[in-house]
Amino acid sequence: MSRKAARERRDHQRGGDHDTAGGEPLRRCLVTGASLPKDQLVRFVAAPDDAVVPDVGNELPGRGAWVTANAKTIAKAVSKGQLAKALEAKADAALPSLVETLLVKRTLGLLGIARRAGLVVNGFERVKEALDLHEIGRARVAVLIEASDGSADGRRSILAKARAIGIEAPVCGLFTAAELSMALGGANVIHACLLSAGTGGLHARFLEEIGRTAGFRAMAPASWPAE
Repeated sequence: MSRKAARERRDHQRGGDHDTAGGEPLRRCLVTGASLPKDQLVRFVAAPDDAVVPDVGNELPGRGAWVTANAKTIAKAVSKGQLAKALEAKADAALPSLVETLLVKRTLGLLGIARRAGLVVNGFERVKEALDLHEIGRARVAVLIEASDGSADGRRSILAKARAIGIEAPVCGLFTAAELSMALGGANVIHACLLSAGTGGLHARFLEEIGRTAGFRAMAPASWPAE
């Protein structure tokens, strides 16, 4: 077997790294075999104590194995022994729950940074005002954020206005009021929105992270009626 073929086989077995020619770097999911952008996967590495740990920031040293950012897929990678085999380390059954915790913390951390940068508006009336500004081109709402356990009436009013002005921003219902309040330094935060600061930047990173977090929590909770 050639050196290149051996490397490709090894990479396939551990969900290893490969790039598309001239395109966005892709990684292969250890479970499904699908080649996806990194922002749709979670990287895992072996810790010094020989335990498999998630590396949601893609920062830890060592050989990595990649799995689609989805609780069921990660659970399968654990139960089938794929992570343990790829990294030669012990993979705990609690890994999906740990990944969810880390992604929630990471995503809310980005929201806190955006608040300090002046890119987050919170409160029912202020979000409505932001939508008015969006409509006349003086602001751009990138994401509407609604507490998963917030009242339906206020949410319906905001979403109705967003539809009326043709806004295409996603609606994020991943977080509870308590989680949003902690991240934004407020009390009982139910309604918020993230403003765009142009191409790329904080709002783009936030969109990537809510995309991954949605593999563990519903973007629109089941408790929300069809709206």
